[in-house]
Amino acid sequence: MSASAPGPRVTGLETEFGVLCAPSGPSRATKDDLPDVERAAALVFRHRPAGYRSTNLFLPNGGRLYLDIGAHPEYATAECVSVRSLVAQDQAGREILAAMAERAAAGLAQMGTSARFHLLANNTDSAGHTYGCHESYSVPRHLLDDAPGTEGVDVGRGEAVMAVLTSFLATRPVLVGSGRPLEPGAAGSGTDARGSGDEDAFWGLSPRAPHLKALTSADTTGQRALVNTRDEPHADATRLRRLHVTCADTTMAEPTTGLRSAVTLLLLDALEAGWDFTDLILADPLATLSALGESPWGDVPAITVDGRRLSAVDIQEAFLERMTSYLGDAGVPDFLRGAEPLLEDLAPRVISALRRHDTGPIDTEIDWAVKRRLMSAQRERHPQLSGGALEALRSRVDLAYHDLNAETGLGPRLVAQGAMARLCEPEEIERARHTPPATRAALRGAFVAACLEAGADFSVTWESLRLDSPPTAPVDLPDPLATVSDAAESLTQRVRRLRPEEMHRIDLVGRGGLGAPG
Repeated sequence: MSASAPGPRVTGLETEFGVLCAPSGPSRATKDDLPDVERAAALVFRHRPAGYRSTNLFLPNGGRLYLDIGAHPEYATAECVSVRSLVAQDQAGREILAAMAERAAAGLAQMGTSARFHLLANNTDSAGHTYGCHESYSVPRHLLDDAPGTEGVDVGRGEAVMAVLTSFLATRPVLVGSGRPLEPGAAGSGTDARGSGDEDAFWGLSPRAPHLKALTSADTTGQRALVNTRDEPHADATRLRRLHVTCADTTMAEPTTGLRSAVTLLLLDALEAGWDFTDLILADPLATLSALGESPWGDVPAITVDGRRLSAVDIQEAFLERMTSYLGDAGVPDFLRGAEPLLEDLAPRVISALRRHDTGPIDTEIDWAVKRRLMSAQRERHPQLSGGALEALRSRVDLAYHDLNAETGLGPRLVAQGAMARLCEPEEIERARHTPPATRAALRGAFVAACLEAGADFSVTWESLRLDSPPTAPVDLPDPLATVSDAAESLTQRVRRLRPEEMHRIDLVGRGGLGAPG
């Protein structure tokens, strides 16, 4: 085992949001008067930031905002090198989308329809559809190159690394699951005819878990897996791969989001440094993960390949203990600066809460625990409720918790009351709305900002920039950590010097690709 810390890596989050338009106030609007899901999503994007002509936007803060398949608004953060930066970027994207939804509602009001737009940062809708939160981590190519899903190579270290990763990810919801109300009669739900009993027994740890059916898959849409293995590094493919984790719950509490990234980044560092976790590989990770969807406390079987019968909590505790030892040898990595308590304090408290079946010590920081506290308070307020009425209230609390609408969502009120902890200061999040992190995103953000100010048509991908009017050759940005590029800076300066007569608006019909024209 090596005590030397690996170099920095970039990380990012992509979050899909549900969208719904509902009557507001004394409105007499009926369901038929209001836009359906597709129309609602289109209306939200009609009120996107100024200067864009498509629903695929790379923003001056380095992030990407677009309308995904199934009418899901999606925000992908810029490339970040620290946990705090990642959380701030994620929250900034939510604020940008929420502001768009507010403008869309104001637009409907001007036409005589009083309505609210609800953007839901959750994982399932009433029809049983699921949508996700994806994580990206840049890793050296040698770490994953012979992992399952990669063709033309021999099985070797990469397969063992992927087995460790999937076992870790399958049990990670005990730490950072967002929680889900259980259906009546679900295993472990503790329901009786009246729906009474200990509130904790009516909640599972993860809403995403029941929908995940594969450990790895190269298909991003047809087969929901823990890890997407499609070789799409968005970087220099000779050096880097992108670990694309597709199993995360969408979380609301900043400490939960931060802890999820912190433990995963630390595991990747330890694996890259040669630390051994193979004794924690599970024989059937999917069975363990599926059970966590209905487990209140994570005490579900997690049997290792060598036959040890442990629980999901045991596995996560073992991972944490070994990563803590690695941290003691290698020192605190830069990505954890300003967020050290997540690993040093919060993670052990979550394990202790699970062991003791007591959410009290973590019920302002971890999503699955915050929801239970909220619902317990509702039951005290409405002791007469039981049966279907109680189940409906539980679902309403769950939805309101994930609602970005300032009037109906619980998040802002919880933060204001001190009932939901923050990781980032409000100033960090406001800065992240406009300023990219100190990665390749800074070059992209400066170029996009210049194009928007000039009114120039442009195309951008994660690893390239191009001015479309007047046309230029693409500028490649293969290093996600690079903050300096003579070619990119020269192109940005050219945009700033453009005269109106040098530009013409491009017909967008038939134009595809990842670019976001201004």
